[in-house]
Amino acid sequence: MSRFMDVTTDFGFKKLFGDEANIDVTMNLLNTVLEPQPPIVALSFANPEQLPESGDQRIGIYDLLCRDAAGNRFLVEMQKSRLAFIKDRMVYYSTFPIAVQAPKGLKRYQYSPPPAADFILRETAETTYGDDEDEAVMATEWDYELKAVYCVAILGYALNGSTTAVSSNSLRNDRPPHTLFYDKLKFVTVELSLFDSRLPEYSLDHRLNKWLYFLKHSADFERIPDVYINDKIFQKAFWMAELANFTPRERQQYQISVKRTRDTYAALTTSHDLGKVEGKIEDLLLLFAQKLGAVPDEIDVAIRSVNDLDRLRTIMAHFMKINDWETLRQYLVSI
Repeated sequence: MSRFMDVTTDFGFKKLFGDEANIDVTMNLLNTVLEPQPPIVALSFANPEQLPESGDQRIGIYDLLCRDAAGNRFLVEMQKSRLAFIKDRMVYYSTFPIAVQAPKGLKRYQYSPPPAADFILRETAETTYGDDEDEAVMATEWDYELKAVYCVAILGYALNGSTTAVSSNSLRNDRPPHTLFYDKLKFVTVELSLFDSRLPEYSLDHRLNKWLYFLKHSADFERIPDVYINDKIFQKAFWMAELANFTPRERQQYQISVKRTRDTYAALTTSHDLGKVEGKIEDLLLLFAQKLGAVPDEIDVAIRSVNDLDRLRTIMAHFMKINDWETLRQYLVSI
């Protein structure tokens, strides 16, 4: 068993970043990934379950929902398995922390045309839904000023067209000069499969890359790497991730979470026809693309050249241990 937990599992992520005792760790991660101006100096957790306006709409359940001292919201999702519409999901989820900022009890005024030429002002009650943290505010006017909403998706796979491990997007005009249209809604993707500490752009001299390295490889470490030794935040993160510090119940919950991850992997690797080598090859290429990004041509050719089902199963059995293309290249040569 590994010394440290995989912090990208559902249990691991919420234990490390969703616990009030580790709010300083969570704040450091957000400040590093988002680089908000001004930086976050105080952070609190909000209810991660957000209710829609009516019962026939979907609820929003996030891995983390935080709020800083200025009232800005931070929505964080950890998603290891590929979702076809992850961007749509981020946009949909962002609507909840936006809509909830409307003052409770707000009255709106609607104009309805009568038979006469002039209009009659009619007062109606605004339907609102709750955010338990906000005090009820009675108002008849609201200028629609909003606090910022940041949506962060930490992904175990690469999105189509991505070239960097961390991408940040705001609403910009679609015509040159593409100036910023709105700066209070930001979408950030952290694609761990694109991170490679051997590349110069991902040098561990930078704090962001230290976080990416930790998130991607926490379960692979047998000791705390030297680059983290003198950093109090990471020292705490490693202490929280060390399995020896878990209670028996926490160990059980973690193992269940790991099993769910492996079951998802197993389901993805099962072809409709287990007897067809072609089906297994496509499954295998898809899995490596989700984990490591775009498949290099030489890897694609090498895997497609395998015509033995048992050999393919052997490669699949080592899938969880392969975290970069060079390791896979060497492994394909050895078997």
